[in-house]
Amino acid sequence: MRQAVAVAAVLAWLGAGGAPGNASANGLVQREIQGRIESVDAGAGRLVVVRDVRGRPVRVELRARPDARIFGCGGEGVGLDRVKKGMVVSAFYEVVGPDGIANLIVIEGAR
Repeated sequence: MRQAVAVAAVLAWLGAGGAPGNASANGLVQREIQGRIESVDAGAGRLVVVRDVRGRPVRVELRARPDARIFGCGGEGVGLDRVKKGMVVSAFYEVVGPDGIANLIVIEGAR
């Protein structure tokens, strides 16, 4: 179910003209991280996503573009203010310096 929602959100995003080349920070490589929100500052457009890799936490700090698309579980568009600490998300981003620029964030259902 969770993957179906994520796929539907990505397809809707691509159908709306949000192809990775159009929403690029540096135009090179789109990456994805699935993990829990460790912190979020909606006003500054920043969030930290944590994922366990081989028993160790990996933190990715992201800056959400002003035009970043954020989808809730039902596929509806929401704002970054709806993203809360502890939520599970999938974030598509491009690496820029030590952090990334998020183009698409999908709030996942509970695991």
